[in-house]
Amino acid sequence: MSKLLVFGLIQTNPVQLGNIFNLLVQARELEKTINSESNFKKISLLDKYVRQHSKWFRENDCLSRHYFNYLLLDPRVTNKLRERAGRLHLIDVWYTFLKAIFYVGKGKAKRPYVHLKKAQKLLKETNSITLVKDPKLALIVSIWREKRGVLLIRAFQGISSQDAETREASILDALSMNHLTNRRLGVYCGLARSSLSSKERKYLGIALLYKLMLKFLATEEKELFPLKSTKTDEFKAAMAS
Repeated sequence: MSKLLVFGLIQTNPVQLGNIFNLLVQARELEKTINSESNFKKISLLDKYVRQHSKWFRENDCLSRHYFNYLLLDPRVTNKLRERAGRLHLIDVWYTFLKAIFYVGKGKAKRPYVHLKKAQKLLKETNSITLVKDPKLALIVSIWREKRGVLLIRAFQGISSQDAETREASILDALSMNHLTNRRLGVYCGLARSSLSSKERKYLGIALLYKLMLKFLATEEKELFPLKSTKTDEFKAAMAS
């Protein structure tokens, strides 16, 4: 059984387990990059899908380019990945990065921090049923309760809403949502909707994920804590921006 699927099983509730065979099929393209070094090296060839996608939106969607995509990651999984990366095989770095992602989003302005503000209201919640209603918030709370902070990556800034929506959809398809807290699939627009096959959409998502990993490795892991924490500088600065 695949590495990502095993991790998904550990993190998945009983209702989601009913879809396990579908997840295995969906995850196939991404799994190939983890289980084969030759396939991992071919990720760079998938960048053509990003170029095609970006070109289409530059030429056909010029309205309100104030959006971006973002990822929320669990620092207990990354474990200072940037510092450890030099001692690991790049496929292991890739695998660790992928399994640390627990939410994929799109938005503008302060959108990513809305999740953190909502989670903060649940910090003292003792009713597990209340937390289960939103797995994303429950996971953020669990990270904070272990005295760790949420990791945030913002990328592809200055794009349109439909562009960001399509990038989000392709990343979700590539990851197959087997260990994510997203509760809905994304929506495709433009070239990806009209011309790309299901497999090619996943290729777009894989290429975007690889770009996000490189961005993540190029910056220090800065954990975002709740406002009442003593480690609030980064979170306060983000909320004020």
